[in-house]
Amino acid sequence: MSRLLLTSGIAAWHLRKCRIVLPTVLMLGTTAATAQLGGTLGQPLNNPQKGPQDSLAGQWRGVYQGITITIVIEPTGQYIETAQSAAAMTQESGPYKLVAPNTIIFSVTNWEPKTMPVYHPTGTVGGYYTQEPMAKPPGATDTYVFKGANTVVLTDQVMHGSITMNRVP
Repeated sequence: MSRLLLTSGIAAWHLRKCRIVLPTVLMLGTTAATAQLGGTLGQPLNNPQKGPQDSLAGQWRGVYQGITITIVIEPTGQYIETAQSAAAMTQESGPYKLVAPNTIIFSVTNWEPKTMPVYHPTGTVGGYYTQEPMAKPPGATDTYVFKGANTVVLTDQVMHGSITMNRVP
């Protein structure tokens, strides 16, 4: 990220926006849902009753409010999500669990960036930037509906926002 973006405050604005928008897409509700379900995360994707067209395993991409979101869902029970806007990128990863019909719970165990620049004005003129820690993003509980072999719609169960994801070949 260039120094110009940091000094203009645009990068900090985008990072703050990503901290708010991304949780509404896929990252709310994991802690409560996992506690209620009493299950463990990291369940592998190996349902013999479903065909490969109904498998979530793979790389998926969609756009929500101008932010491109890519999720890699491993058959081992782990996922990596990357969100890219014009000026900033975030990433989170961890285990997921499939529960109930067509529900997936994401749990965040690692995320980037872990800090963000924050501008502190001093007096009427000037100021300085510091790096402040970013809180761990919450997880998410989403329902999913396949709209074809290579398209799935994820709907957050807390915020009720939906995103259409296409399989990346």
